[in-house]
Amino acid sequence: MVKYGVWVELTLGQQLNAPGIAIEYIYFPTCGVIALILQHALDKPLAIALIGNEGMLDIAPALGVQFVPYSAIVLAQGTALRISVEHLYALKLSNKNFGICLDRYIAVLNAQHAQAAVCNGLHNVQQRLARLLLAYSDRLQTSTLTITQELLATLLGVRRAGINNIASKLQQAKIVHYSRGHIEILNPLALLQKACYCYEMDKQTYESTMIAH
Repeated sequence: MVKYGVWVELTLGQQLNAPGIAIEYIYFPTCGVIALILQHALDKPLAIALIGNEGMLDIAPALGVQFVPYSAIVLAQGTALRISVEHLYALKLSNKNFGICLDRYIAVLNAQHAQAAVCNGLHNVQQRLARLLLAYSDRLQTSTLTITQELLATLLGVRRAGINNIASKLQQAKIVHYSRGHIEILNPLALLQKACYCYEMDKQTYESTMIAH
């Protein structure tokens, strides 16, 4: 696959895809995190998935779809292998194992999108924030996260004041340490207890679909 692509830098805040614009490239991150953010009309934006080195952006062309309803924004800078949509088609047709892996990842991301819909509808902000921090930490493979409360509020589709209140409580409980623009997870197990079951469901889906085979 490397021979078909080029290595590119993913810069903080970079927009890789947008609604209404045909997808030209597929990104396979080796480090960094990409957020898929959905927004309709006057509604608040909302993150529906995080993508790190476990996945790819975007699955739509693999299904013959050129457009997606969400934006893809770089949440944490890094690097990625970028290939054209045409080369993705060629790889899928010529490499059976790649095609199988691609189909499995499509199933994983579809399941995660469905889980996100359940999570956003049923679970409170503290549960969703804990889930987001754990997922972000997993993809960066570090407990020290560079992210602002304002961005967390945007990803969760809530007011910043609510994030500030929850972050203060988590810090008082010595679960996280928060300073301007940085969050350090001090007690991952305690944070896991604060998270909704969606975090574990997403991990189980990925492991059973991508790793167990």
